[in-house]
Amino acid sequence: MTTDYRLTSDADREAFYQLYQYAFNNQDSPQRRRFFMDRYQHGWIYGRHDHGQLVSGLYSLPLAVNFHGVTYKMNGIGDVMSAPEYAGQGGAGQLLTAALNEMAAEHVTLSYLAPFAYGYYRRFGYEHVFDHAHQVMAAHDLPRIKPTDWTGTVTRYGNDGLALINDFYAAQAQNQRGGLIRPTWWQHYLTLKHDWSVAIYRNADAKIEGYLIYERQATNFAIQEWSTSTPTAFERLADFITKHGTTFETFSYDDPSATNGLDLLADPYTLQVTIKPYMMARIVDLYDFIKRYPFTADVSLIRLAVTDTTLPANQGIWELQRANGQVTLNRISTDLTGTADIKLSIQQLTTALFGTQSLRRAYLHGQLTGDLNAIDRLDASLVKTRPALIDYF
Repeated sequence: MTTDYRLTSDADREAFYQLYQYAFNNQDSPQRRRFFMDRYQHGWIYGRHDHGQLVSGLYSLPLAVNFHGVTYKMNGIGDVMSAPEYAGQGGAGQLLTAALNEMAAEHVTLSYLAPFAYGYYRRFGYEHVFDHAHQVMAAHDLPRIKPTDWTGTVTRYGNDGLALINDFYAAQAQNQRGGLIRPTWWQHYLTLKHDWSVAIYRNADAKIEGYLIYERQATNFAIQEWSTSTPTAFERLADFITKHGTTFETFSYDDPSATNGLDLLADPYTLQVTIKPYMMARIVDLYDFIKRYPFTADVSLIRLAVTDTTLPANQGIWELQRANGQVTLNRISTDLTGTADIKLSIQQLTTALFGTQSLRRAYLHGQLTGDLNAIDRLDASLVKTRPALIDYF
């Protein structure tokens, strides 16, 4: 049944593009068409027709993420849309359910999306997982940076610089907390969509130790990514930023880890920081996610009663144990009325396993029920570092 909604023809592709233009009030342009079509060819595309007209659509992008050293398949959902005269009739929901069922059938473990409404996507098992810290500073408040090592070089590139930093990006710990493993086609897609500049710092041995991706807006120097592996790289790229202080009125940076640099500033009042919710996630294949999950400690036997009304294969009572580093996971019942140590939804299990919030915190806010000792035992074995995600679908 999931394939009934798949779009595969050239006519479908053009219809999807036209609906995308109308639903999101976008203006057609050669650039928009290029990046849209480039992304489209890599996706699982879904659509719903009425009287021969495409009235709802969405795409599901097959990708992969690095979660604390474990590679999981992840499909990113985007362009969830309906023609206005069909809005509220359940078409988009039917397509999302079809997409999730096909992910499950193809053993895709996770799914991410950027929500237009949190309440809507919670109905399908997604939950808020990722945050960004939007930081803004006026040009006249920029700190003075005096690098101590000038032996390396900072080189500026256009979008072509993205291909040069991918290995460095992948090696950074921040991008291994649920971050995207960027395939070559995704890098190319980014060059089509954005007019970015890239500054790369290389040490005296020509080895990359840091990079900056930024956009020169009318009055703002907008930093999209800033990653360094040595103090020298940080100093040199910070110096590069401040050298633009007479050209722009403000400087901004979206930190994917929801942290800030207040402790690095002589006057923290000069930095405005806004924590913004970024993306939602959900576990699609519960068995695979937990079976290969990077537990930090062993866990004695715990029974979890998991509710997932969208994907029945996840719902039921699961026995979980990790002994001597080996994980045992079995669904012993599809009936949720049996004995369980912790009762929770797929959303709360997702946020706990991702490190977004602890099970104990969810328990104290009435979001799950169970034995507090079991909750603390499981909590003690889960990753504690909050997830981070730069990319957008």
